[in-house]
Amino acid sequence: MRMALLTVLLLVPIDVIGAEQVEKRVPVVVNVQCEGDTVGQRIAFKVREGLRASMSMQSTPTYQESALQFTIVCLDPDNDEQSVVSRYSYAITAKNKDGYYDFLLNHGLGSCGNNRVASCAEGLVADIDAALEHLKETYARGEFKYKRE
Repeated sequence: MRMALLTVLLLVPIDVIGAEQVEKRVPVVVNVQCEGDTVGQRIAFKVREGLRASMSMQSTPTYQESALQFTIVCLDPDNDEQSVVSRYSYAITAKNKDGYYDFLLNHGLGSCGNNRVASCAEGLVADIDAALEHLKETYARGEFKYKRE
C-alpha cells in the first residue's frame, strides 16, 4: 500500500495541479465555443461523457475546480454543412496555480462528420489522457520546470 501511494505521489505533478488531486481522478473542464455547430456541440458532449468514464480523469464544470482544461473552438459551418460536419481547433492546458498563464500541453485541428462523433470524441479524450501522462512523466523526470531558478 505504501509503495503504491509513493508511486502515485511521484507521478503526479503536485506543484502544477495541487496536492489535493493526488488521490482522485484529475478534474478536466471542457470549454466549448461551437455556437450554431450541432456536430461540434455533440463532440463536446461526448468528450465530457468520455471523461466521466475515465479511470484517470473526471469532468468538472468550472475552471476553478479543474487541473486540466480542454477547449474546443468550432468554425461556423456553412448552411449546407450545418449538422453534417464540424471543423474545430482544440487546446489542452494545465492550470498554473502560481501564475497568470496556464501551460499548453497540446493543441490541434480536426474535422468530424456527423456519423463519426463518437470516434472523434474518443480520440480527443485519448489526446487529453496522453497529455496528462506526458506531463506526469516529464515532471517525474525533473524536466518540467515552470519556476525561475
